Amino acid sequence: MEELITIVGTVEDPRTSPQDRQGVVETAESLSTALAAISAPATPSGLRKELTTIVRQGTSTLEAVNGPETPTEERSMLILVVKRTTSTLEMVCDPRTPQDVRAQMIAIVQDTTYAAERSQDGAEDGSVDASRNAPESESPKQFTRNNLVPASSSPDIMQDRRTPPKEREQLGHITRQVSALLKKISDPRTSQDERSEARKELDDKSARMKDQQQQSVSAQERPQESLGKAAAFCTSAIFESTPESTLVRRLNSLVPPQWKDEGVKDFWKAEDMSNDMLQVHAQLRNNEQSRGPFEIVRLITELAELVPHDRLFGDLSGAAFACEQTAKYLDEEFGVTAGTWLTRAGD
Repeated sequence: MEELITIVGTVEDPRTSPQDRQGVVETAESLSTALAAISAPATPSGLRKELTTIVRQGTSTLEAVNGPETPTEERSMLILVVKRTTSTLEMVCDPRTPQDVRAQMIAIVQDTTYAAERSQDGAEDGSVDASRNAPESESPKQFTRNNLVPASSSPDIMQDRRTPPKEREQLGHITRQVSALLKKISDPRTSQDERSEARKELDDKSARMKDQQQQSVSAQERPQESLGKAAAFCTSAIFESTPESTLVRRLNSLVPPQWKDEGVKDFWKAEDMSNDMLQVHAQLRNNEQSRGPFEIVRLITELAELVPHDRLFGDLSGAAFACEQTAKYLDEEFGVTAGTWLTRAGD
């Protein structure tokens, strides 16, 4: 617990981006849930051991990815991965959770956090360098973006109570296979031949996982939101999962003049103003918190170019549903196409 308090304390620095701060705090809350279960007399001894391992590994991973040596954008993505992955701990600790689903969740948390932490490691015993911990052709940043972020969407979808039991179980099954491969690829003891073979298998398993992510979210019972609310939810998710430099380049023509003068450090979140406008919150490069109005049509069409449909559910988890809903509104009410968001498999 003291280590978690220390980690949370480090993100109170005003220079820390709001999203990183929120991600660390939410991760700490999830790990605290596991700590409470560990202390509860009714928790089975086997589960107590598993949770103890998860808390130690989660805390270690959070320390590693939040270290000053981690590049800013990579840190943000890794914090997102750890936050999403540990979000299942409440369900893991719930005695009503089926044992097979609990086992899947535990394995996914352990494997994914291991891969996230290893992505930050340097040489191991002087024999394995950082470039070999990640896949051969990918930098640590690319490995996180292409593999860990999509894998972390599954736990986020699984812990959503709206996900039907059958869909949760199927998503857990395929994601468990993906997470095991990510751990194997990240393990410095894995040979180059084994790593190459695992990467080939990972491509196929990841594609199947993303299909199941979409199926699981689509099976949820969700209310029909207004355009403004759907667009706000969608926009906030893209802000959270997209590298900041990419957002800054894409949205430069849309930002208020004063933001251009100072420069945007972190696009944080969006709030519903109306069916035409969103209020966007951002941290400027002088660390000042600011907000400004953005036209929904212009903002969404720009963001849709950054997240094609084949990455929608892997990048955004359940928020992808809000993006599809937003795209339908724009198509029906304004005759505007939001990238490929309404594209379906086989279209």
